[in-house]
Formats: sequence, C-alpha cells, structure tokens
Amino acid sequence: MKGMTKFWLFTAAAAASLSLHGCGGKAPFTPPAAAADKAPAKVDNRVKESDLTKVTLSPEAEKRLGIEVAEAMPTEVSGESAIAGEVMLIPGKSLTATAPVAGKVHLSRSGLAVGQSVRRGEAVFRITPVLGPQRDLRTTYEQEVQQAKVRLEAAEQQLNRTRQLLRDMAGSQKNVEIAAQEFGQAKAVYDAAVQRLERLKSHPLEADVDMEIPAPETGVVRQLLASEDQTVAAGAPLIEVADLSRVWLRVPVYAGEVDSISRLSTIRVRDVDGGGPVRQGVRVTAPPTADPVAATADVYFELRNPDLQLRPGQRMTVPLPAPDSGRKGVSVPSAALLYDIHGGAWVYVATAPQHYQRQRVEFLHTRGTSAILGRGLAPGTKVVTAGAAELFGTEFGAGK
Repeated sequence: MKGMTKFWLFTAAAAASLSLHGCGGKAPFTPPAAAADKAPAKVDNRVKESDLTKVTLSPEAEKRLGIEVAEAMPTEVSGESAIAGEVMLIPGKSLTATAPVAGKVHLSRSGLAVGQSVRRGEAVFRITPVLGPQRDLRTTYEQEVQQAKVRLEAAEQQLNRTRQLLRDMAGSQKNVEIAAQEFGQAKAVYDAAVQRLERLKSHPLEADVDMEIPAPETGVVRQLLASEDQTVAAGAPLIEVADLSRVWLRVPVYAGEVDSISRLSTIRVRDVDGGGPVRQGVRVTAPPTADPVAATADVYFELRNPDLQLRPGQRMTVPLPAPDSGRKGVSVPSAALLYDIHGGAWVYVATAPQHYQRQRVEFLHTRGTSAILGRGLAPGTKVVTAGAAELFGTEFGAGK
C-alpha cells in the first residue's frame, strides 16, 4: 500500500512537469483583481485654485460686516508722480567766525541769540586779548610810576617858579607857558603809568585794547559758540551764520530714471501736504550722491527763500513726470486696497450677491482719496470698499 502511494505522487509530479514544458515555459503572473483597480494616489477635499480666494457670506454676516461696494472707474494714469525732496543748506553758505587771538569774549550786540538775523560786517563780539605772563612786569610798572611821579613833581616846581618870577616882574609869560606844557605832559605820563599798574593788579593777563569780531555772512545765526566773559583760545569758533536766502532741494529718484529727470531745467515744488505756495526750482550741478540700499540717485535743485520759510531738513513735494504717462487704468477708492505680508495689492470683487472673490491688482499711485490701478481689474467691476479688511480676516480665519 505504501509503494502504491509513492507511485501516484511520482506520476502527478511528472504530469505537471510535462504540462509546463508543453506550454512553452513558466506560467504568467496574474495580479489580483483588487490590486489592478487601486489608484496610485487619492486627493481628499479637492478644491480648485480659483476657489481659494472666494468668500461666501450669509445675508446676516454681510450686514454685520457692513459690506459696501463701488464700481471701478476708467481713468488715465497721471502724467506725473509725487516724490519727496529734502531742503538743505547750500555748501559754503554756512560760515563760522573764529577768535583771531586768545582772549575774553564780550557781546557787542545786546540780546544776540540763535535764530536772529545779522548783516555781514556787523560787530557781534568784542575780544580782549590775553597776554602771556612777563617776568618782573609788576616791578617794571611800579618803576615807571615812580619815574613819572618824579617828573611830575619837577614840572610842578618849575611851573610854580616861573609864575612867581612873572609876579616879581623877573620872568616872562613865555616861560610860564613852557613850564605849564611840561607839567601837562608829565601829568599825563603819570596818570597812564598809575592806570596801567592798577589794571595789572585787577587783570594781570588782559590787554588794554579790544578787537571787534564781525559777522562773517548776512544770514541767520545757527549757533552761538561763546558767551559773555568766556575766555577762548586763538582759533576757537564763536558764531555760525547761515545764508538761507537760497537753499538746495535734494530729490532722490529711482536710478533707472535719473537720465530723464536730469533733463529737467526747472521744477515746481509745494509743501509736503500739497498746500502752500508753489515755488520754482532750478536744476544745479552738485556733487554726485546716491543711496545703494534704496537704489536711488540724488538730483539737486536750487530754490529762492526770501521769506526764510524753507528750513534745512524740511520735506517738500516734487511732482515729476511719470514714465507710464498716458497709460489706461482704473480708479477705485483707496479703502478697497489691501496688502498681504509680501506687499502684494488685492481687492475684493463682488461676483454675485453674498459672493466675493479676492483679486490681485497692480497699484500705481494715489490721487486724492482714490487708488489708481494699472492691471488686474476691468472698468465697471464692483469692488468692496467698506468691509474689505473684515473680508480679509474672515477668509484667513481672523474674522468672526
């Protein structure tokens, strides 16, 4: 029985082997039906890219957010753009007067203060020179006083003697006059020697003469660098005067537009708020300056300033020709414009009742309360004006 079982197993194996060789080799692998139908990837919550910027509100939510819309109006891009310029002193128009010698300073003009106007050549300071200490100067002055006193006493005795001789009819009037003249000279020498000695006692290092310091320029006092009774060294600055009758306006423009702006010979300038009188600026040649960080180069204009209303550092509005002058665009209220964290400009467009879509636009500049857009919006499109920021918060989960 055991031998019969082995025979049948050998027969079955041989039959299987012949079947495989008869079919031409190995049998093909057939994958399971479930594996053949399985997709390589599956996307859940599939949303079109255009739907990412859409917001749908209920009527109650729209009312709560206070949504208001306005139409985008066709317009022409302005032929000029406003840029801010900075008022500055003309180099060389701010001069400083210095002390020619070491000495003590005194104000020649009472109440002289910063901001006052002075004329060129007007005395603004007096300076009393300070002398270097001399050896035995006090002894020398005392000796001169004694010598002058002896001369004075001799002249007085001579004058008295000639007068007595004239009374005794033994002298002449001419001798009296000569003696009187000598007495006067001796008295003057004695008084000067005494005064010099007294000044040495009270001001041992000061000279007996003063030097006037005139204003170096006609203009406004910017700095007072010395005060009354202050002792200064030779060459020390005393006063700075700036001529503000004419000033420069430094206008930083985009480096790519410098050539076109440099061709302008004159410009019109207003205050930074757009008001005030219109001033005329004339193009001047100045040392080349630029800002590599802002990619700007400076263009300089000269302005007349007879009323002294323009001050160094003051900002002014300069209208300059725009490179895209004459280009067609649309105008929307400035409140409709939004910016993302990358600086991109967006507006919300009303596509249907309670349906709004955020749309990227190209912002050019502002004109009053309107924003001028170059691309991204067709004329007549309704954009959200009031409630645009609330829609932005609602879209990104910050709104309620």
